[in-house]
Amino acid sequence: MSHRISFPAQNISSEEIEELLFLAENVARNYVQKRIPSKEIKNFEIAIEFDNTAELILDCIIDLELSKHSKFDPQKIIEEAVEKIFEVLEKELKVKPE
Repeated sequence: MSHRISFPAQNISSEEIEELLFLAENVARNYVQKRIPSKEIKNFEIAIEFDNTAELILDCIIDLELSKHSKFDPQKIIEEAVEKIFEVLEKELKVKPE
């Protein structure tokens, strides 16, 4: 499932964007790994893609597959991890998303 957010472009360099995306991915990865025991995770991938035109548009894709015996709701964990991504980006960019 893809989640999209956009921010006004603020003369952000490609290097700065890559650093932000690395930070955001780590925040989400750490959040999920602290919430769910690793033995219950079958597949876990995060992809954050961006388009930096007139505005910075980010697509966050988190794929989380848990073991069939897991009592965790993967969709809820994904939503919370995406919120963490957006929070760190808002904080670092010091703007509110549109």
